[in-house]
Amino acid sequence: MISHLKGMVEKVYDNIVVLDVNGVGYSLICSARTVAHAENFQNTLLHVFTVLSVREDSWNLFGFSSEMERFWFNTLISVQGVGGKAALAILSVLADDEIYAAFLAGDKLMFTRADGVGPKLASRIISELKEKIVGKIETHMPAQQHLVTNDVLNDVVSALVNLGYQRPDIFRVISSLQPEEGMKFDVLLKMALSKLSSGA
Repeated sequence: MISHLKGMVEKVYDNIVVLDVNGVGYSLICSARTVAHAENFQNTLLHVFTVLSVREDSWNLFGFSSEMERFWFNTLISVQGVGGKAALAILSVLADDEIYAAFLAGDKLMFTRADGVGPKLASRIISELKEKIVGKIETHMPAQQHLVTNDVLNDVVSALVNLGYQRPDIFRVISSLQPEEGMKFDVLLKMALSKLSSGA
């Protein structure tokens, strides 16, 4: 199995990054975020984490700019009905912390922002992730990050949406706050409002 590669960025086009590793060109299928990251490393060394998908009719090598992005890719494709294309579409529109926050809040709309992901598939992703993530996410998220319970987070998100804030901004701010376990609704809401109003 190819776990990671380090080489020169030879070419970037569409969702493909061609990496030259000691004279061997690897064609990596990537999310829009990883493609944008690779564009900043044209003709320089780039370290990419990988997942090799082997099927009867094709071999595909997926590339990721971080181990966390690879973790989410592997987690997403473990959901029934989510293939590599759909997983990359989700990773292209949602950052790592946004995926986690959307999953915790049970927010289907966030997942449906990705091409090819409808409400039914979004519901399945949220439902199956509840079983797959518990006990695993802590080993991949920063040690200091302890998110609040689903109910509190969901109430805060709903309150902020009703106040006119956009969901991507809400999830970005809540994730950056690193709320402590057991934090009350009013405390988290006040913290989020403060950061949103300041434009941070």
